[in-house]
Amino acid sequence: MTWNNKIEAIEIVQNNQEFLFGTFEIRQVREFTKFTEHLIVGYEDVDESEQVYASSKQIQPIWNPEIQRKVNNSKVERIADFLMTDPKAMFPTNIVVAIPEEVIDNIDRDGKNVIITLNDAVNNEIKKEDGDVYLTIIDGQHRIRGVERAIIRVKEKINSLAKVLANSKNDKLEKEHKKQTGLLDRLLSFELLVTFFVGISLEYQAMIFATINKTQTKVPENLVYSLFGLTKNDSPQKTALEVVLALNGIEKSPFYNRIKLVGGTYKRGVLIPLSQANMVKSILKNISYNTRQEETDRFLDREKLKENPKNYPFRNYYANNDDKSIIRSLYSFFNAVKETFKDEEEESLWNLPDSGKINNVLQTNVGYQALLKVLFYLFKKINPEDRDDKEIYKTYLIKAKELDFIDSGEEKRYPYTSKTINVLYEDIIRNIES
Repeated sequence: MTWNNKIEAIEIVQNNQEFLFGTFEIRQVREFTKFTEHLIVGYEDVDESEQVYASSKQIQPIWNPEIQRKVNNSKVERIADFLMTDPKAMFPTNIVVAIPEEVIDNIDRDGKNVIITLNDAVNNEIKKEDGDVYLTIIDGQHRIRGVERAIIRVKEKINSLAKVLANSKNDKLEKEHKKQTGLLDRLLSFELLVTFFVGISLEYQAMIFATINKTQTKVPENLVYSLFGLTKNDSPQKTALEVVLALNGIEKSPFYNRIKLVGGTYKRGVLIPLSQANMVKSILKNISYNTRQEETDRFLDREKLKENPKNYPFRNYYANNDDKSIIRSLYSFFNAVKETFKDEEEESLWNLPDSGKINNVLQTNVGYQALLKVLFYLFKKINPEDRDDKEIYKTYLIKAKELDFIDSGEEKRYPYTSKTINVLYEDIIRNIES
């Protein structure tokens, strides 16, 4: 922990390399470091007559204005959303911080226990809006900045509510004010695991950052979405997964055994063009549209989504607890696709060939994504009560029946690439409207 410019930590040694480790509340971390775009590249001594802080020594940082550490603001806001909406939010991985020797006034050791006394300049500069940040965050600046943003946003909410309550009594707003005040206290006491490296060069800092991030393995999306199926908590993610599992499991569904599920066993050579992750994402983004909103909606009761109506095709169904209509519309539309688009032998182009090889774009994920866009285009033309009527969809799709989905020409119009999604969609719509 830190108090009176002191950091208390434990010495860790790995392969003869020493670093320090400790736990700190975020309010303590903010006494010695914070997010900054500027990177200090060196230090120079300050003449005693020019010293500002009462300390045993004073140093002046040197930083290169051309070296800046930018953050992804959307990622920062998602982290802030996570902390503000998820009552179980946590960061079990550590923040990595570099302590330059120039700002250390004293180091006391008692076995593995280490106490570092920092120069007065560290905390005094941190308090300034544009002050120098001496202790550099090597890894974890998005998390630190995310916590900072969450604290700022909660404080703004508290101040806004306080202004309203100062002029009028409102039980609902008072309850919200109390809730936000409690959230702020939790955020400020949020504990972080922090690793410190003392007196290391910029090159070594870069090596640590590269090693940490290079060796991290991204969690597969298929697994992430599967885990939502294990929780009892209602959420758009859980609904999207359940829709996919239903479509894959209903024998008469156009998606029957067409989706590769997590944990499934499949024979080699069997064609399964759609993945669970891609299917779940395609449904989820039409409830919540983007990742940030997905995380916000995950902690809201369905009724709350009615207060935030968006023109996303499946959002209203979810808000009204009508997941079956999501299943029915997908089931009906893609069965209409299956029965409408056929080859010269009257075999459905949607059906997967026994050969195990794709022979047209409709059998691919690209085709699925394009057709899903067509479905949502038709949503605007068809009455909501008719969105599970296969025959109505067929009256529109039949106008695009003559398109060469097999792409038999020498110059391919429908290669199996992401660009084809819009090309195929526009071709189908052009024929529907002609």
